[in-house]
Amino acid sequence: ARRSEAGSVFVRRSVFVCSLAKDQSGCGGRQGLHADWDFSVDPGDYYVCNSAWLISDFTPQNGATRLVPGSHRSRKLPTDAMGDELLDHADQIQLIAPAGTVVVFNSHTWHGGMKNQTDVLRKVVHAYFCRRSEPQQTNQRQLIRKKTISRLSQEVRVILDVDDEDP
Repeated sequence: ARRSEAGSVFVRRSVFVCSLAKDQSGCGGRQGLHADWDFSVDPGDYYVCNSAWLISDFTPQNGATRLVPGSHRSRKLPTDAMGDELLDHADQIQLIAPAGTVVVFNSHTWHGGMKNQTDVLRKVVHAYFCRRSEPQQTNQRQLIRKKTISRLSQEVRVILDVDDEDP
């Protein structure tokens, strides 16, 4: 596949990795619907985007993430619209996909993990992106060794915000 120069420039100037996190959901409970931002926003004025790199299959039995399509345009948070964000939403869908799938979604979309009803961990890595004007949740400069940074391409250094050059 050919790389999109326009997309590359947009990403380098607009967003960076805010955090990288692993999630190993065992037999835990249900997560309330939430957006990954503290306040509602106008449609099109988005701050965050999430990607889920599925290490395990996501199934109804192991508590695959639920999403409410279109909720990122509602100008509301689930707590404001629903009262009890643990309840099902009439429009929710479950993210059912095999291991190896990468899902990218607007983090203002209401989402939450379901109860894992198996005795096997559901594993996923989240790469969370935010506008460059927002602070990183995880300061990559403090965590990545200089030797490692020196091996990364300029594009990767910029997206991780470990590059000294202005994007």
